[in-house]
Amino acid sequence: MPNPIKIKAQVVSIQTFGEGTYMIRFRTAGVPPRFQAGQFLHLAIDEYDPAGGFWPESRVFSIASAPGAPELEIVYSVKGQYTRRMEKQLAVGREVWLKLPYGTFIIDASRSTDQDVVLIAGGTGISPYLPYLMILLHEGAATRKLRLYYGVRENAMLLARDLIEGCAKAGILKANLFIENEAPNRLMPNSACREQGRLNIGRIIAESTGLNDPVFYISGPPAMILTFKTTLIESGIDTDHIKIDEWE
Repeated sequence: MPNPIKIKAQVVSIQTFGEGTYMIRFRTAGVPPRFQAGQFLHLAIDEYDPAGGFWPESRVFSIASAPGAPELEIVYSVKGQYTRRMEKQLAVGREVWLKLPYGTFIIDASRSTDQDVVLIAGGTGISPYLPYLMILLHEGAATRKLRLYYGVRENAMLLARDLIEGCAKAGILKANLFIENEAPNRLMPNSACREQGRLNIGRIIAESTGLNDPVFYISGPPAMILTFKTTLIESGIDTDHIKIDEWE
């Protein structure tokens, strides 16, 4: 796995998904460092001196762009002091520092080739799955059964509609999308099962009984991750079959 690299980058676009949720695209000074789908980066707003300076305060974000893409993307929701600062200060043209890659939340590196996959995402927790889905869509086929359970609070917060629809239409995955506070609107992928409500881990477990030795991947708010992991274990799922998005 490549060693992390510190690299300057410039904000080239900011896209809004409902109130307080953003996708930011960066162009790096040079070719972006190599990474694998599911890994994350550190983002520092303050200036960094590569000639021996201390790395400034930063936060970690899953990489939402495809490996090998010329630009890097992240998705974030405004939830604390640092992300509030990002919302106020980041604009097109702003220079930042990135440090990457990190993490082992890599789907095909943490399962056997014959195991099916269940991806569970709450809100911006969809981010680490997006590069993986891009790769599968580019390859045009999946070698295992793949289920996606993705929940957001409002329709506007649904990310990667075209990507999810494309994967569903191609038969790469079965997508189950949940909108907590609204009825699903016409912008939802037509090829995905969609309904109003919240992610339900009991239902996910029940619907996974026909899969082959499935591995469950969980990404989202910490409280959701803890609750879902605990329920999976209490339901008899081996801990080796539960992977959570830990930024370590």
